[in-house]
Amino acid sequence: MKKTTKLAIFGLVLTLSVTATLTAKSNFDANGQSVSFWKELFVGKQKYIEYDDVELQTNNVFQKQKERLSTMIYNPMTKKGGVSTYFQTMYFNFLFSESDRELIIKAVDSYFSDFENKRLIHNNNKSTKMYGKGKCYAEFGTVKMMMGHEANTTFLTGYRFEKKSPYFVISVQGAKDEAPNQPEYTVKEFPTVTMYFTRAQAKDFVEKLSQDQLDVLQNEYDAKVSGFQNKILKEQDDYASTEADAYEE
Repeated sequence: MKKTTKLAIFGLVLTLSVTATLTAKSNFDANGQSVSFWKELFVGKQKYIEYDDVELQTNNVFQKQKERLSTMIYNPMTKKGGVSTYFQTMYFNFLFSESDRELIIKAVDSYFSDFENKRLIHNNNKSTKMYGKGKCYAEFGTVKMMMGHEANTTFLTGYRFEKKSPYFVISVQGAKDEAPNQPEYTVKEFPTVTMYFTRAQAKDFVEKLSQDQLDVLQNEYDAKVSGFQNKILKEQDDYASTEADAYEE
């Protein structure tokens, strides 16, 4: 095969690679690594940056509160952040937009203020939704690495008294599974999931949920993606230079 023909074939492959890379960020995982079509098809790709642990409580199957060492997560493609936790017999990812994260942060501020000024009421029906309602994207499944179910739902912010102790709560409302092509025997919906936080836990949670924290993760992701794209463009420039030299021969 002639040198010019080989270069032409290489150039076509490289051009297609560059086009795919520059037009679809979905080719990168949450850590800014390039993911091939075949790897995504058979293995999947990392959707979230897992950037810190956080403590909270959810109910077990006997409706008793249980401490859960959960994980803070962030998706740099959708710019949604939240928490991955366990409830009864399933794992959940709860993701919130920037405006809904701000709602949670303000809710915790209101909870602290009401606590310090002794304005908390012993009425869980009212207090659970005391500080506002927002939207939430939920993923769930019995295996953490294979959460094949998803739903767009809402959440309430407030507090609840349990054994005379007022916990800050985020109550994610139950919803039907919206994932396509699910077998008939799979889970069709999830129940309402309430996450309980002590004051110390609530303070820690919103600090880790803050936009300043997520901006750092987003900037790191963008830098990795930009670096990879620049590498591809340099390879394209090098090819163009080599091609010109070949034709001069």
